[in-house]
Amino acid sequence: MGDKDMANKCKLNLRHKDFYPIKGVGYEGFFRGYFYYENQYVTHENFVDLFKEVSLTEAAAWNGEFALILQTEDEITLVTDKKRTIPLFYSKSETNGWIVQDYIEPKTSMSIREDAEEELLLAGFVTGEKTLFKDWYQLEVATIVHLTEDASKQSYYSYVTEKDHDSIDNFAEELAHILHNIFDELVVRLAGRKIILPLSGGYDSRIMALLLKDKGLSDSIITFTYGRPGNGEATVSKEIADRLDLKWKYFAYDKAMWEDLYKSKLWKDYVVYACNGTSVAHLQDFPSTKLLVEEEELENAVFIPGHSLDFLGGSHLPYEAILDKEFTSSEVVDFIIPKHFRLWQLANGLSHTTSDIGKSVAKDVSAYTALTNERVTSIIDEWNWKERQAKFIINSVRVYEYFDQDWSMPLWDDRLIYFFSKIPADLKYKKYLYDYTLHKMYPDFYPLPQKPGAENSLKNKYGVLYPLLRKVYRKRKLYKQYFDEPMEWYGIYPTYKQYKHSLSFKRNGTKYNNPYNINSFIAKDMIQMMKELTK
Repeated sequence: MGDKDMANKCKLNLRHKDFYPIKGVGYEGFFRGYFYYENQYVTHENFVDLFKEVSLTEAAAWNGEFALILQTEDEITLVTDKKRTIPLFYSKSETNGWIVQDYIEPKTSMSIREDAEEELLLAGFVTGEKTLFKDWYQLEVATIVHLTEDASKQSYYSYVTEKDHDSIDNFAEELAHILHNIFDELVVRLAGRKIILPLSGGYDSRIMALLLKDKGLSDSIITFTYGRPGNGEATVSKEIADRLDLKWKYFAYDKAMWEDLYKSKLWKDYVVYACNGTSVAHLQDFPSTKLLVEEEELENAVFIPGHSLDFLGGSHLPYEAILDKEFTSSEVVDFIIPKHFRLWQLANGLSHTTSDIGKSVAKDVSAYTALTNERVTSIIDEWNWKERQAKFIINSVRVYEYFDQDWSMPLWDDRLIYFFSKIPADLKYKKYLYDYTLHKMYPDFYPLPQKPGAENSLKNKYGVLYPLLRKVYRKRKLYKQYFDEPMEWYGIYPTYKQYKHSLSFKRNGTKYNNPYNINSFIAKDMIQMMKELTK
């Protein structure tokens, strides 16, 4: 869309074509996306009809995927949805005016923040409102930012709430009802469009396939999967597609493909497009999306990835957090740090918990008191939702945008966020309620789960030996995954010798080793790329 000036107070640079101008009484701006409000479907076409004057008091009730930029006589206002599906960024110009963009492009005049660099290296994303680049800031989930002489922000939703108490069957009935309502709306919203479903072997994409089939959209759907020939995910994906009589495509991955891609200009351009100083670029779907768009000659198709109902359902909660006890703040921090800041380990026994990262997480946790298991599991999930899910998982849809396609994430509907925020911890642990509901809805496609307990906790099972056994397991996996990984993506290193050489490095006098997964290498290389682009 290029450069735009809003009443000469704000320099607006919008990259995506779907930001549309809006103008009401006393305001003008741009809107991208949609939301439902009081049973009405709201887009740029009718936003002004419903909101003739500026009013954001009901923003918490806007359920959708959107970003909003408004300017009045007094200020510029930026709004994100509850998932940060469409990112917005802002900075002060050299003339002290505001710059607002939906992207950040690294330039030679920019400097990199050391604290953000460390977070990106260890987690794959940057926390809070900061970005990798000094003086550039991002909007977080469910946030309104007001730009006057200074920037101020307010959050309009918190995931930490009181829990409901009911039978599992009543909860399951409510969840099934929500899912059907979401997909009834999706059918209307996507009428006449080609729907692309990344179909893995997991539960999330499967429930979408089943619901779309039930709603009569079979002829509009293309499912696809990828990886090494014969890998387990692809096998299950094919089985589900065949049972539902859905079109299915498979894209074979091998090491040579990854080597060629990783050193290509295409990959470098995509990294700049998707990173925005916030998170590592999504690797997994990139080759298959490119090939699918080319082979099917897709134009503005809608990709609907299965993010992230397993997370909302409780898949990330540790058993130790659901114990009926009063927790300390440091215990809560210890639930968060090892889970999210693990792409690289620090040598010599150094811990991220005592670093600036640990202090930052501790500050987030300190906002809460009465740390019962119900409160603690909500805090753990809220931090995950605001940081990893929004900035890393959800940001993966940039891969579809890069190839000029559309996307939607029905499993991140606000009603699902609200629902799971009120579910007691024991029903969320290991996705028990979620899996139980899926079985009730489609017993031929999902087994009846057994309620999990202490036996599902490896830390509880192995006790004091757990840290040692985990270390041994990770070490063995590290040297085998070059050959065993079903996605073959360690082929970004042409030889095993080069791969082994990449398993440790030094930065600012500190040794980093034991990379956790492929994103460890991508984060390290991406940071180096950003440094070269900003020299």
